[in-house]
Amino acid sequence: MRQVFTVPSYRWVLAVASSPLFVGGIAVAQDKSQSDVLEEVTVTAQRRVQDLQAVPIAATVLTGDMLEEKGVNGIYALQYAAPGLTMADYGSANVLNMRGIGRSAVDIELPSGVVLYRDGVPTFPGYFQNEPYFDMGAIELLRGPQGTFVGKSAAGGAIFIRTASPELDKFSAKLEGEFGNFKQWGGTAIVNAPVNDQFALRFAFRHFSRDEVMVDSLSGPFTGRPGRPDLNSFRMGALWKPNDKLSEEFRLDWSDLDFGGNLTSSYGYPLYDLVQNCDYYYRDKSVRAVNNLKYSFDGGLVLSSVSGYQRTHTINNFDRNGNQPRVNIFDSEGTFTLYSQEFNLISPDDAGPFSYVLGVFAQRTDSVILDWPQHGFNVTGEAGDLGGFVQGSLFPYLGLDKNYTKREDELSGFVDVKYNLSDSWQTELGVRYSNYKLKTFTSIVIGDGLTPPTIPFYSGTPGFTEDDLDAKLSLTYKLDADQNIYALVSHAHVTAGVNIIGGAPFKKEIINDYEVGWKATWAGGRVRTQMGGYYQTITNYQAQFASADLPGQNILQNAEGPSKVYGFEAAMQARAGQFSLDASLALLDSKLGVFPNVVTPFVPPPVNPGDPSNIITITGGETPFAPKFSFNMGASYEFELGSGFTLTPRVDVSSQAKQSGSLIVDPATSLQARTLLNAGVRLEKGNWYADLWGTNLTDKRYVAGIQDIGNIWYPGALRQYGIKFGMTF
Repeated sequence: MRQVFTVPSYRWVLAVASSPLFVGGIAVAQDKSQSDVLEEVTVTAQRRVQDLQAVPIAATVLTGDMLEEKGVNGIYALQYAAPGLTMADYGSANVLNMRGIGRSAVDIELPSGVVLYRDGVPTFPGYFQNEPYFDMGAIELLRGPQGTFVGKSAAGGAIFIRTASPELDKFSAKLEGEFGNFKQWGGTAIVNAPVNDQFALRFAFRHFSRDEVMVDSLSGPFTGRPGRPDLNSFRMGALWKPNDKLSEEFRLDWSDLDFGGNLTSSYGYPLYDLVQNCDYYYRDKSVRAVNNLKYSFDGGLVLSSVSGYQRTHTINNFDRNGNQPRVNIFDSEGTFTLYSQEFNLISPDDAGPFSYVLGVFAQRTDSVILDWPQHGFNVTGEAGDLGGFVQGSLFPYLGLDKNYTKREDELSGFVDVKYNLSDSWQTELGVRYSNYKLKTFTSIVIGDGLTPPTIPFYSGTPGFTEDDLDAKLSLTYKLDADQNIYALVSHAHVTAGVNIIGGAPFKKEIINDYEVGWKATWAGGRVRTQMGGYYQTITNYQAQFASADLPGQNILQNAEGPSKVYGFEAAMQARAGQFSLDASLALLDSKLGVFPNVVTPFVPPPVNPGDPSNIITITGGETPFAPKFSFNMGASYEFELGSGFTLTPRVDVSSQAKQSGSLIVDPATSLQARTLLNAGVRLEKGNWYADLWGTNLTDKRYVAGIQDIGNIWYPGALRQYGIKFGMTF
């Protein structure tokens, strides 16, 4: 595959990013006005507003302006703007990893090790995360175990998404329209309206559609509108602040995201000349309500309550074997509901050497997947698949004959204590206890594809209860007002589970993390750097393989023996006059434990029962979807044209090394290295602007995700470009 950009070696990047001569010299030619100084960036994930440079966390914060500048309009693009994050998008589900920990595959029973919070409440881990980003406050990406504040789904890290809040001090509005190739068009409308000095409302609406698919050619006996999204999102926010002590903020999000369907190819077939043979449909309809109430007592003690309700209905039907001519179709439909409640008691952070956060948290998640007669979970195929039937079958060969249900309950309490040992030394201890309960019901049947499936395959009601204790301990040394060094030890977990097919249990994954970091500010506030290294040990690493006992099906199992992941990360932000630069890199390596008795699809199935010729043992494998090297860099310069006009060109480059989509390494599971180039130019005067933008400008052809050991390849987005007009009031 052709390479379109040569990435500097990591040694050169590290040398530049950490060199005091570079970071100090970038502002030599500048005057000393404070207009050059970078604005303070804050992080709120630890229930306080904290300076990112002072908090002992490996984190990246992207403000709303930064998201727009970099063209990050959804979760998939985040990996090109922050170190140590990778994502493979499978429609309503995804594989989202931080530092190689998160998920190794997609299945409803496989927990996610990375959790997303949206406006203070957790979302469905690993699912329904494709809501577009618009009218954003900021996104915080916290790498490494975050179990003490976030819980069981944050052993790899956590992402906190904050949408813009209503403002009491002024009326404002924004209108924006955009047009691009592939007949895409969209629009955004935002209104912030104070009712009085105590109450304000904020409304935001976003529409995006694209009338043509992003492929070179598309043919075959398919139905639907694959690759042609029609997305609509609405948000309402209300802020009530009757006095300095009490505030309440309510948000309501509604989304109708019709993605049309996920186009797929497969190993050995063209990636962008697609022949599809299924009834496509992929649509997520969701609603989310969040209420955030805070009361400040005399002396600075704060009591907060965050309540959340979310409900998503999804339909996702796609071609399960991509371009392969054999019919293999997967259909699913279900409804997912999440309730959460958190209370926090937060002491003032500057009233003395001792401060704390106390919290209790409760969450219930109900998942319901419909049976095959209601067009829920089912797989339809042809001769050569399980059952041995002909192409054009009217009925699935495998499906649910009753609705699949899954109920998860979590109750936890946590405490985080911070103590200033001296003016230079600070220590912080966090502990979280969690009680997790899982109860499921599954009833699966098989058939011949010509008649309704009725043969019992598996039926059961597996479940369990799990108690866990997560903890972290950090020590920070403040060299001076601009330099902080920290060391951190943390312990977290990814919950255990049961296989939806067969009911076999798998153990919880346990992560111990050891890391050091250095955060610094240089050149009078014009340059900031963050860097650090980590070493993580993993017990019971969770992975998915084909089952030796259930032909044609995948099961989740744990690695035997220890696993480890280690790496280094660095980031820099700089400003010199009208010039701005940001860059980040991540280096990662891993060695996982032993997986015995794994069925490989790359060896022909044996003719004789009991023949182990296709059974292998995997030892020392590397974490899937975790490139050893990733790098991002963006630069812009603001030109003053006179008469109030400014012109700001911007370039962003991102690169990921080769990675695997499975622990079974083969060309069919390999995602090749890719480097993507985005660019844009913004013309602005007063309250109006125009943006000319382009993504993947070199038209790089690449595999964005791999599923089912190479049976499903998801093509990456081709070159896109367009223009956007906007006006603010």
